[in-house]
Amino acid sequence: MWYNLPMFIFELMSDGGPGSLQIRQHILNFLLTNEHKCVSLVSRFLKNDTKIVYIIDERNIIWGVLSISSGGQILHCLESDSILPIVEEYFAMNGPQKLFSIIGEQKYTDAIAKIFLKRFGTVPKAQTEYALMEFNEAFTFEKNDPKKRAFLSSCEVFDCKDSDFDAIFPIQKAYELEEVLVDKSKFNEKNTRILLRRNIQSGEVFAVRHSGKIVGKASINARGQNCIQLGGIFTEMGFRNHGIATHLVKTLTERFKSEGKTIVLFVKKTNMTAINVYKNCGFMPFNDYKIMYY
Repeated sequence: MWYNLPMFIFELMSDGGPGSLQIRQHILNFLLTNEHKCVSLVSRFLKNDTKIVYIIDERNIIWGVLSISSGGQILHCLESDSILPIVEEYFAMNGPQKLFSIIGEQKYTDAIAKIFLKRFGTVPKAQTEYALMEFNEAFTFEKNDPKKRAFLSSCEVFDCKDSDFDAIFPIQKAYELEEVLVDKSKFNEKNTRILLRRNIQSGEVFAVRHSGKIVGKASINARGQNCIQLGGIFTEMGFRNHGIATHLVKTLTERFKSEGKTIVLFVKKTNMTAINVYKNCGFMPFNDYKIMYY
């Protein structure tokens, strides 16, 4: 049986030789099969800007891939509990100099965290559980709400440009304080400004304008080969319950669907309001997702 086969763990070499290119394609094929649950990992792999570790058996079948950044972020896509011992052996010998976060399917985020706790006594400072959701056109439906429809008819969804930076920054700041940071005192305005400007210049930030005022925003969290992961969806407090988030998500979903992309997102399991919004947009939960910060 497969679980009795020897497993091997390797770091992907970046020399670009014929063998390296073949292995790289083999890893990519594995990742694309699982892309809807690991878009950030596929994005990192395609950018070729992190260390890639892969687990393979003697039949040349890949059972898992991890990305380990220089900043200590670990992204993972693992397919069996049976490979966890060899993952533990790897980290025991090659643990990152610093650990910032572990991100991916919940059961394996927990398993990798247990490895670091056992081997190094590393305890996470914060952890959040999410529902990973995927768009399925079969689940879309329209609510007949004349008031919301009238309000949204005066709203414009648009791609943000550099000239929109000052107007959208307060909404980005409010989003991070409300939805991202566990300790609000850790908000770093300089970093937020740098990342927001970079994302705007990359064409990955979108907004809703009403009567000349930006009242909502969204972004592309990760762009894989066949999948788009939406994130950062937020509506200004005074404009909630008008259907802005639903309108924004549906508009972006239609755009990326027309490009042949699979669209996914993740949302805190405790945020039932947001979960219901995404369900109304045709997204359905399909997996548990977790982020641990150190």
